[in-house]
Amino acid sequence: MTPRVCLEKPHLSPSLWGLDPALTFLNHGSFGACPTEVLTHQTELIRKLEHSPVQFMLHHLPHYLRQARERASVLLNADPEGMTFVCNASEGVATALDAVDWTPGDEIIISQDSYPACRHMLTVLATRHQLKISVAHTPFAGEVDLWKRDIIEAFQAQMTPRTRLMLIDQITSPTALCYPVHELVQLAREHELISLVDGAHGPGQLEINLRALSPDFYVGNAHKWLMTPKSCALFYVSPAWRERTFPRVVSHGFLAPASQRFHALFDWTGTRDYSATCLLPNTLDWIEQHTSLEHLRDRNRQLIIAARNIVVDAVWGKSPPPLPPHQILAHMAAIPLPTSLAELKPLENTSSGAAASAPLHPVQRWLNERHFEVPVITTHHGTLLRISAQAYNMLDDYRSLGEALQELQRLQA
Repeated sequence: MTPRVCLEKPHLSPSLWGLDPALTFLNHGSFGACPTEVLTHQTELIRKLEHSPVQFMLHHLPHYLRQARERASVLLNADPEGMTFVCNASEGVATALDAVDWTPGDEIIISQDSYPACRHMLTVLATRHQLKISVAHTPFAGEVDLWKRDIIEAFQAQMTPRTRLMLIDQITSPTALCYPVHELVQLAREHELISLVDGAHGPGQLEINLRALSPDFYVGNAHKWLMTPKSCALFYVSPAWRERTFPRVVSHGFLAPASQRFHALFDWTGTRDYSATCLLPNTLDWIEQHTSLEHLRDRNRQLIIAARNIVVDAVWGKSPPPLPPHQILAHMAAIPLPTSLAELKPLENTSSGAAASAPLHPVQRWLNERHFEVPVITTHHGTLLRISAQAYNMLDDYRSLGEALQELQRLQA
């Protein structure tokens, strides 16, 4: 039984991050938040680079990357020969898709709750290679065993003799649900399909064992729940695919001996900022110095379950909607909004940022104006408000959010 922890105060002081103290930050899931001390290490590393650029790039950088790869392999329990880095999970997904020798008519299965950017790149890929994208209509709520069964059956229902690949979300971005990834990878293996696991939110939220999972490809961000600086993601490629998988920019590593080429190619893709990857060991050390990943995972999961209850009670009262089982939550939860909030008319002159595909929902904009950072996402399951739980959060953050939403409901009455 998981021991209870204190949720009435932050697990770690918010002062360890550079977050605006006036902001109630409940959206760690989008871009993460890097501790100030780690950012200081990054500044020092960049200063070291600029002190002697050639020495750093040719002699120091390989050492830093090797250390990072070793730590990443232990963290994910993965064969280090197949472990490398990309800038983010989307780049990892794109890199894996590039490795496949597509034939017109091939089919790819995704969930209806897959990350929008992945759906966009698949749309382009399908046009370029005359592929078909099949969508598994996955459920949002339900009893845990039935929910898992329905997820698996939703993917299985889309399989045909032309299916080549399954894109499997480890934790869905819009709905924040932990899919039965082991069962789905096994399903792909049984049908001789390529398994590509999008673990954008996985590292840090879940204990991961890639030796046991054995996917063809796995990618997971480090800058989200592992809290590295931005632009660091862990990319694992199984033995069968290593000689066929190339970074999106092929540079001098192409000339390396065959036994070293995979790492050489991904370690050097030209002149760019490698500091976030180099600092993965420092960030993991920072976490272990202040708490532990295991303790942090347990605490954040307890917090998100309690937080979801608070917000659901605030906006739904005694008539809550069907919700996903708490067993499939990690550090995020998506909460359906009542019609009165979900169907608020967009404000005039609203616009989206580069990382959004649509204007901000009026509820999100209203909350932003009151110093709450929390996304509101339109999905096949309705309009959802997605909350995150991280070490700097406490229950009062979600009580305040609930009160703000109640105020907005009163204004709409």
